[in-house]
Amino acid sequence: MGKPENDAPSDPQPGEAPPDYHAAVATGPGTGAGAGAGRLTTPYRPFPPVMHARYQWKITQTFHLCSESPDERLYAVAAHSGLGGGGLPRVVLHNGPSDKCPILAAACEGRPAGRVDAFALSSILQLPPLTPAAAGSSEELVGEVMRARTVGESGVGYAFSIEVNHDGKLVREEFEWRKSKKGCDEELGKEGGFKLLRLSSRQNQGSSKASSSRGTAADDGCEVVALFKWNKTLTNMMHPFELRFAGAALSGSLGDRWAAMAVITGLRLWWLHAGGRANRKTAAVGEGGGSSAVYTSG
Repeated sequence: MGKPENDAPSDPQPGEAPPDYHAAVATGPGTGAGAGAGRLTTPYRPFPPVMHARYQWKITQTFHLCSESPDERLYAVAAHSGLGGGGLPRVVLHNGPSDKCPILAAACEGRPAGRVDAFALSSILQLPPLTPAAAGSSEELVGEVMRARTVGESGVGYAFSIEVNHDGKLVREEFEWRKSKKGCDEELGKEGGFKLLRLSSRQNQGSSKASSSRGTAADDGCEVVALFKWNKTLTNMMHPFELRFAGAALSGSLGDRWAAMAVITGLRLWWLHAGGRANRKTAAVGEGGGSSAVYTSG
């Protein structure tokens, strides 16, 4: 893996074991009639429409997603390094402001345990299952996949599918984070970032080739449901990025599990970027069959 940028949290010592994300994911506070022993409840806490990443001044592998107020820490995010390969989490999203809170989601390498491929296209995301467990019980997280691909002549995207709510029914839809170069998108500012497109909402297939060939995060005729914006300035070194919901995501109509997937995939993009891997070149090499840059551990 590449060397993280200077403003990233300090890495743990090599070989330090990440937390066991297969451990039980305790359900969050019950709400309304769903609360109570033996009844179904939700593991999700509400995500605000805008979240700001804020590093800590002390040396630690944990940072926070905060509201507009830097003092309101909503979610703890723990980052883990090492050569543990595909089975171990690189980014862990905790369901509260402390790394002692239950694990809500995790992002892992897409290679078998013991191997780390710098050009691997797939990332494994771990989320609570579709059907929540009874309050007080435990359950393992289940896997979803995000896959990198080249887009047009100069773009790159990171696609996944997830169930969303359609009139009370869960329907699996495809989404894709599309990277924007610096200064190419007003919504993402001069430092650029990513836009999350709802691919099923594309209205004009003919616009896709023209817009994506410019290498921007153009919406390709799709609804934009989230934005990941870099804040790389001298005054924002401790506030590296913000994650913002848009479109249908603002109303919560896409569902809590979708929101958790949007957040953990955004955090995975942060991790890939810190390692110099969130770019078209890396995806292109992976599409071509990878390279010899595969490391083994153990």
